[in-house]
Amino acid sequence: MRVSEQSSTSVSVEEIQAAHGRISREIIRTPLVLSAAASGRARCPVHLKLENLQRTGSFKVRGALNTVMSLTPEERGRGLICASSGNHGLGLAYAAMRFGVPCVVVLPDSPNPLKRSLLKKLGADIVECGINSDMQWEKVQLLSQEKGYTQVHPYSAPKTIAGQGTVGLEILEDLPEVDEVYVAIGGGGLISGIALAIKELHPQAKIYGVEPKNSNVMSESVRHRELVVLPRVETIADGLAAKATGRLNLSIVQRCVDQIILVSDQDILRSTLFLLEEAKVLVEPSGATSFAGILANPNREGRAVAVLSGGNVTLEQLSQLQFSLGAVKSSS
Repeated sequence: MRVSEQSSTSVSVEEIQAAHGRISREIIRTPLVLSAAASGRARCPVHLKLENLQRTGSFKVRGALNTVMSLTPEERGRGLICASSGNHGLGLAYAAMRFGVPCVVVLPDSPNPLKRSLLKKLGADIVECGINSDMQWEKVQLLSQEKGYTQVHPYSAPKTIAGQGTVGLEILEDLPEVDEVYVAIGGGGLISGIALAIKELHPQAKIYGVEPKNSNVMSESVRHRELVVLPRVETIADGLAAKATGRLNLSIVQRCVDQIILVSDQDILRSTLFLLEEAKVLVEPSGATSFAGILANPNREGRAVAVLSGGNVTLEQLSQLQFSLGAVKSSS
């Protein structure tokens, strides 16, 4: 069985609320913190939604838990499988561990070493395959046919989107009059869930998606008004390196997202270093991309939230990125 966008064509705010009730005892209710440093840099009040403190180090565990908890015991018992750059795999491996079922994660060749190490600690079986997501999904399909695993899609399954949308419910609970919410986009699961939740319950808020300039499948799909597959992606934000999005994700973004902002890898790294040095928050580049979007938006105003989606990075990795991109200063 493949748990994918084909299993349903919609997600409702009621499903997001049901997901929150389902997973709330299994996740960390992450803080929403007004950051003096981030506010000073952006010249507007900036609240940081600290999903880097979530179990497994990213928001992905929300969608994985909601999906796995919604499966039948027979579906779980066959074992779970996914393709991932790391964080979705970590979320699924954690959910599998909680239910005592096997989990296979198909990673790219030469994966992020920290995320690979964390996956091993969670007991996942790791398969490394190919240099792009197409190759990884082909491997997932092959192994599923051979072993009967239940597939869990990283961004376009309705249960995954509903799980990620619980971030939006928590933002509204903590800051009911939020004016702007900034969310990084990879495949589009997180922004789909958050945008749907917030626009349904607080339509006055503006939702901004943020993508790396060289990994911008959502903005291209919105521009063309149809699903686009990028020939290649290149970004330091490995969690956002998606060549494709899903039909359901695109539909929600077209309906609920006000604007998508593109930022450079230099912008992303600069924001990552600023958050570490000035705001005292360690996030991976994918997690800092939302704050880079705030800084890149000349029309920012009011109370803003940056969703810091993950924190699975080491200081050594940040140092290597800084070296590879040249001398990028957090204050520049």
